[in-house]
This record gives sequence, structure tokens and C-alpha cells, in this order.
Amino acid sequence: MNHPSKTAGTPVDISPQEPITPVAIAVSLPARVHHDEDGVLWADVPALPGCVAGGVELDEVLANLREAAEGWLLAKHYVETRGWPNA
Repeated sequence: MNHPSKTAGTPVDISPQEPITPVAIAVSLPARVHHDEDGVLWADVPALPGCVAGGVELDEVLANLREAAEGWLLAKHYVETRGWPNA
């Protein structure tokens, strides 16, 4: 992710122990870009199972994949700190 650096945010109480202060951390993960026989363009991040995104142009696919990876990591953190949400 090539986002500008951000400073620490306001502490957020997400667990009974102590509040957490969110910070932006840039992480580079390998991604695979796929172009199938029907002309569909999509990509996935093998290190994040189920993290996939698509689009019409490569720039759009990669932007969507960045957003999907961010969401994947946030959801993983939420599940590990709060448990699986009740349906």
C-alpha cells in the first residue's frame, strides 16, 4: 500500500484489557493477477485466503485488491480480539 504516512489516531476501546491506538502500517504482500479466457481480470493475495478483487482495468483491480486486503486484515483482527460475531 503506497498511502501517505498517517499519525496515530484516537484510542479505541476494543477489548476489556486496554484501549488500542490505531496506526497505519504499510505492508507489501505478493498478489497474483489473473486474466481468464472470457477477458475477466481479477487478482488474489495467496497469504490472505479468500482475499480477491476484480475490475475492468489493472489499476482498478489493484485498487480494489488493496481495499479487500485492508478489510480482510481488519476482519481478522476483529475476530481474534472479539470473537466471531453472533448471527
